[in-house]
Amino acid sequence: MQNNTFSGDSLRQKIIVLEQIGSTNDYLKSQLSNFKPLPEWTAIMARHQTHGRGQRGNVWTVPPNKNITVSTLLYPKFLSLQDHFLLNMLISLGIIDWLKSLQIDAEIKWPNDILLNGKKIAGILIENSSTSKTINNAIIGIGINVNQQEFPAEIKATASSILKETGNEIHDLVKACEELLQSIQNKYDAFKSEKITEEELLNHYNKLLFQRDIPAIYTSNVIQFEGIIRKVDRNGLLYIESASELKSYQFKEVVFHLQKIDYTRKKNN
Repeated sequence: MQNNTFSGDSLRQKIIVLEQIGSTNDYLKSQLSNFKPLPEWTAIMARHQTHGRGQRGNVWTVPPNKNITVSTLLYPKFLSLQDHFLLNMLISLGIIDWLKSLQIDAEIKWPNDILLNGKKIAGILIENSSTSKTINNAIIGIGINVNQQEFPAEIKATASSILKETGNEIHDLVKACEELLQSIQNKYDAFKSEKITEEELLNHYNKLLFQRDIPAIYTSNVIQFEGIIRKVDRNGLLYIESASELKSYQFKEVVFHLQKIDYTRKKNN
């Protein structure tokens, strides 16, 4: 298995590029067991990830040399364990900022997906190692559909890529990955140094929330209902208004249904 190391002069992170690996998260976790501590922002990128994992145990399907699949290591000890969703918001907004630099306006589908024109182009998997009070380390797994054009039948209606949605191909995936991690680091460091307040972080996240203030269909406890997403709070609870009642949901307690939204009209409003 061939690998190369890329490090930019202006970047703290180090990207180790592997030709093929099962899971970048698993590989990075295995490296953490070594005696020598890994520096923060160490990153593992795979040109072909064969067994990527998403939330709910889903498999992240990735053809070789088409997409960005990367895991990076953080030591967010400035966050208490109860603040774990703040880390999720920082990563999500860092990805959004990177897409914005490419002239792409995306949305956040709670809790871990990034959507473009209502279709999933990116997913996040965060695995924390913690004590009773703090997060000791966090492995941040990110998969972004960049140049992929074909998708399995079961996800064809809900998944897409930057190329499919914009017509723009990104030729240098390693450079794009480096710029992505830099964008995430900028957001992370700004919050850590208190240049961004928690209130500002939460407001920004909610402004980008998929289906916010739009009537849609959801399922909870096998009961289907129409509701309107109103917000996500600092603890990661999703608030949906239904029948004049505002109710909060934890991850896995509610399922989204495919909602047809006129994104051309939405952008013009």
